[in-house]
Amino acid sequence: FRIITGLFVSLWMARYLGPEKFGFLSYSLCFVGLLGFIAAGLDGVVQKELLKDVKSNDEVMATAFWLKIIGTLFGIISVFAISKNFTSNDDYENTLVLIVASSTIFYSFKVIDYYFQAKVMSKFVVYANIISLFLSSVIKIILILNDAPLIAFVWVVFFDNFILASGFIYFYIKYNLTFRIKNSKFNGKIAIILIRHSWPLMLTHAAIMIYMGI
Repeated sequence: FRIITGLFVSLWMARYLGPEKFGFLSYSLCFVGLLGFIAAGLDGVVQKELLKDVKSNDEVMATAFWLKIIGTLFGIISVFAISKNFTSNDDYENTLVLIVASSTIFYSFKVIDYYFQAKVMSKFVVYANIISLFLSSVIKIILILNDAPLIAFVWVVFFDNFILASGFIYFYIKYNLTFRIKNSKFNGKIAIILIRHSWPLMLTHAAIMIYMGI
């Protein structure tokens, strides 16, 4: 459903924006994606840890969340620094890249996605994705019909990630009655385990993104 709807809206948006504007939007997404390997490398490892020791689930999720926050902030700063100093982008284009990069901060809440998948409760992930897709698609169509500028579509990327993260949080709070705030803190030992097991995946993801980007 997401692929079919996204294809329809993307084709319409591409036709509206034209090669130059849509090309720059795609470039911004790709450019930001190249430096998203730090946060992405944790994905499979976090799911494994959630399945291995149920008692430490809260600490695993909290630790993974903060590791993703740190990795994402590093990525945002790196993307902006590279875009500003090593590309021919002007200030307006750098602003667009920064908005897209800033939207990745919401990726940190994907640890809730991993929790639902580990507990075989993926329907809540589907609900959150459908809500995000529906709202994002409606907004894009409204922007197209009202001749909106490129920056408006860039903000939709930010909004889309925000809504998806909000959906994860909503379903987690509503259906996870065993969550314990006192145990949801950063754990250095767990962080070391996650990093030690995930760095090969980080390198793999980086290689794939660079290859696809080129």
